[in-house]
Amino acid sequence: MQLSEELARTFTAMSRLLREREGELSRSDVGVLVRLAGQECTRPRGLARAEGLDPSTMSRRLASLAERGLVQRHPDPEDRRAQVLGLTAAGRAALAAERSRRVDLVTATLADWPAQDQQRLADMLARLADSIEQA
Repeated sequence: MQLSEELARTFTAMSRLLREREGELSRSDVGVLVRLAGQECTRPRGLARAEGLDPSTMSRRLASLAERGLVQRHPDPEDRRAQVLGLTAAGRAALAAERSRRVDLVTATLADWPAQDQQRLADMLARLADSIEQA
């Protein structure tokens, strides 16, 4: 029980920290860009499903990202009636900057930890993520 509570407290604190020090991208924006970065392109409906959002909500999010030049739409080569999405160069740069910003936040938070403890935490978190992904 204590482990579960400490994990919940950690994730809540991390979310709060990221929200309070939000960069140019919202948490939702980052989620979409990360999914698009992992694939060449994807359809909006599949992206909405993957993010657990209503298609209309995803449509608004994608419109905002497209207006900012971070996402581009193309006709789907397999079905010209559909669209596929991809990151623009600006989208890739914005995602890289956000990832760097998050690394900086975590690094600053752990700055007073000994390097050995930081490495042990990284190892344990990787192991936890692997276990969760295999569940």
